[in-house]
Amino acid sequence: MALALILSITVLFLLFVRGTYAGALWRDECGTVQLAQMPKISDVIEYFDHQTFPPLVPLIVRMYIRVSGGGDAALRCFGFAAGTAFVCAAWFNARAVGKGVPLLSLAVLGLNPTFLTWGTTVSGYGFGVVLIILAFAMSAKLLLAPAPPVMLGAFIAALGSCQFVIGNLTLAVTIALSALLVALVRRAVKTAVIFGAIALCCILIETLYLRIFSSGEWRIVLQQSCHLSDLWREFTRTYGASLLLTWVVRAFFISSVVAGGLVLGKHFLYGVDTDESTLLLFTLLVALLSPVAYFTALLLLGYHTHPWHYLLLLGLLSTAVDTLSSVLARAYWLGVARLGFAVLTAIAVAGSAWVAVHQRQTNIDIVSRKVSALAKPADLIVVAPWQFGISFHRYYNGKTPWVTLPSIDDHRIHRYDLMLAKMMSPHPIDDVLEKIRQTLAAGNRVWLVGGIKLPPDGRAPRSLPPPPNASVGWDNVAYSESWLEQLGVFVRTHSEHGQTVSLSPMGAINNFEDVPLIVVDGWQ
Repeated sequence: MALALILSITVLFLLFVRGTYAGALWRDECGTVQLAQMPKISDVIEYFDHQTFPPLVPLIVRMYIRVSGGGDAALRCFGFAAGTAFVCAAWFNARAVGKGVPLLSLAVLGLNPTFLTWGTTVSGYGFGVVLIILAFAMSAKLLLAPAPPVMLGAFIAALGSCQFVIGNLTLAVTIALSALLVALVRRAVKTAVIFGAIALCCILIETLYLRIFSSGEWRIVLQQSCHLSDLWREFTRTYGASLLLTWVVRAFFISSVVAGGLVLGKHFLYGVDTDESTLLLFTLLVALLSPVAYFTALLLLGYHTHPWHYLLLLGLLSTAVDTLSSVLARAYWLGVARLGFAVLTAIAVAGSAWVAVHQRQTNIDIVSRKVSALAKPADLIVVAPWQFGISFHRYYNGKTPWVTLPSIDDHRIHRYDLMLAKMMSPHPIDDVLEKIRQTLAAGNRVWLVGGIKLPPDGRAPRSLPPPPNASVGWDNVAYSESWLEQLGVFVRTHSEHGQTVSLSPMGAINNFEDVPLIVVDGWQ
């Protein structure tokens, strides 16, 4: 109990520090907030698929902003609430299912730098983790003690988790089908029907969202060839803050599953049918099937993934193994092993967690203020690549005109449909280069938010024809890189002077949006 309380307090403290130091919203958060602030709810419904989350997320953010305001500090409280809800969900699962205390879920996920950084953003990931944990807990409780309130809770948690992050659909179905199989083994037909209904509802929702999220032709620019090794590497990055932690987590997962399987096999061998055997079977099925289902879904989807995409799976696995080890911990030596693993994990992750919570999410607000103070109305601001324009749109209030590379008409959300149109154009960035030429030729300055990229010495900048391209296909990243090279060579060739603008010291900044500022002038 004492260790669980210490871990809980530590997680809450780190969440508070994270909310204090995170600073401005990065582009994905800005996109969600700006989607939520669209004039009409019908606009939110029309454009929600551009931000990857189901419509409930921007609608909740919309209501939250009306109550608390749309400032950065208020929105950081949204992330703190998600983290706090996770701690509560971990305790609920431990007390409602295993009659114990949460250790592994707090150590593996609560102290996890990826969760502290990305699970606390203005998005669906934090609350998505909370709800998938509750779906697991309510399903286990329904298997052990069927009752109408528990049945209702299982339905709400499973279906609600799918409304925060689409990735939860796969996990919710896996939980429901695992519970259905356990119910059939126990010959609890009525309970099996309930879980079948939950799985069916989740599948119907998944079918609806798949139709919506696959309807736009522009999604082809997001699809990339990926392999299981790529997904495994990103998943390892999610929980493996160090090599020691990576192997400690793997070793405990494997040993817990093996120990649980041996105990369960002994129960079946001697015909033992207790709540313990039911819980063991359910947690083992979830722990083994959920990674298979999740990775299969990602492979079929074919999108490039990042560590935050695996928070849902990590949250479910850490909860399942926590429950499994709690049941096994009734044996003294297994209880000691569980405590030792929790302590070792906390020690191994503490340093990286402390660094992560002190990182700024972005410096785009600092850059925006700097360029607002220095740029003149006759200057030009070029934001490159265009995705930076989503957060720049939120924070820039100056009078100097600005444009993205390529020029995109809507900077509120991720408009990859407009990006596709530029990729299909034979001259996608000529208009931007012409504006730069006119500005420099008139004796004014051009401010480059995002800096420039130059090709290696001896190689001309890449110039890709409209897709599909034999070498890069429909890869939007490759086209963005080629345009950045063309911009860099154009600026270096035709400007007379250039320098990097120093920004005020601000500590560590997240690599995903650490934006430099360069100014050039003169024409040659």
